[in-house]
Amino acid sequence: MIKASRRMLGLLAATCALALAPLTPSAAAPNALDVSVFCENLGMRNNQGSFSCDAFASGGTGDYSYNWSAVQNATILENWGSYIYGSCAINQSARVNVVVTDNSGASVSKIGRVLCRKVAS
Repeated sequence: MIKASRRMLGLLAATCALALAPLTPSAAAPNALDVSVFCENLGMRNNQGSFSCDAFASGGTGDYSYNWSAVQNATILENWGSYIYGSCAINQSARVNVVVTDNSGASVSKIGRVLCRKVAS
């Protein structure tokens, strides 16, 4: 008959516990909130320049909210969340800022730029 020491029994119990424990993946680090902005010159409308900008958010948690503001030579005329339409002075560089916030409260600010000019027809 084999005589088992307490140490051997302890090692055997620990080994069995590890073997039977469910394998749980470590919590994956959440993706950081990231934002990019694309602005496009739309040419002349109502005797002034016009533009549109789209914000694209990824990462973070849950839904996103978008807060746009005019920074330089721009007026925001319509705001649909991630998309805006605005006017600007011809032959001027217009800048807008968007702050995107996710459900956890994380936020990222990005500047969008566009050169307002007449579009050849």
